[in-house]
Amino acid sequence: MGYNRYLGKCSIFDAELRGILDGLAVIHSMRREGVLMQTDSLEVVKAIQDSSFSSSNSALIRRIHHLLLNIWDLG
Repeated sequence: MGYNRYLGKCSIFDAELRGILDGLAVIHSMRREGVLMQTDSLEVVKAIQDSSFSSSNSALIRRIHHLLLNIWDLG
């Protein structure tokens, strides 16, 4: 299974976040109970881990947190 999306002009950071968000959306739609994400961007991992759901300035990070919460609630 795979997916793709045209991102236009954006930063590598945002492209990595978008890839994670799209992957989580696929996992959520399949109603999987957990997920293991891999990325080669330590900056993205730290941004996701260090941000709280409500305090992040990034809409992409807030959406990632929202999907992660929903995936864990499926079980």
